[in-house]
Amino acid sequence: MMKRLIAYLFLTAALLAAGGCGDDSEVFYSIAYPVVRIEAEVTLPEPEEPEEPSTGEDSGSEGTDGTDDSGSTDGTVDSGTTDGTEEPVDPLVAQIQAEVLAEAPVQAGGSYALDFTRYNRGPLTVDTAAEAGTVPGAFFKEPGATEIRFLFLELDYTAALSSYTDTDGVRRVLLTVDLTKEFQKRYPESDLTKVVRREYTSTPAN
Repeated sequence: MMKRLIAYLFLTAALLAAGGCGDDSEVFYSIAYPVVRIEAEVTLPEPEEPEEPSTGEDSGSEGTDGTDDSGSTDGTVDSGTTDGTEEPVDPLVAQIQAEVLAEAPVQAGGSYALDFTRYNRGPLTVDTAAEAGTVPGAFFKEPGATEIRFLFLELDYTAALSSYTDTDGVRRVLLTVDLTKEFQKRYPESDLTKVVRREYTSTPAN
């Protein structure tokens, strides 16, 4: 954490120094990402099912054509079955999902406000919608890149930019943060394969 804080202070100081020279300190473009909801996806390796001995009978009643009714063969946690029941959630998955959501630095109702004072960076204002309130920071985004690096408080993370379609059929910006390595270190015996936080925003996608 101390290393991240030092890196944040160094980068913020460098940004302010660069932005304070001449006309570069003027904001020439701004964009905000209000967060309307957050979700967590956690994936564990799919357990191997023991092979059942063949009986030699051709019974076509158990989905041998690949069209069985199980919605869980892909290993996802939240898929349902056609009879209205849901597959049980692994307790570890549920625990990690809860941690991801609780630790999200920007909760639903918060926002990121980016002011470009240089072509690839500028000051950042974050409304955390949490106890920290509104805090300053910095961001970096190369032209044409699909990632934004955020630095605020003691945090330093990168969010991938993509889009989703809301209930009104409008495409909006989705920010995805990969937390896999962080949680693999936190749970070294879990064999986690994927942990991501998705932040759904109300910003229209281009």
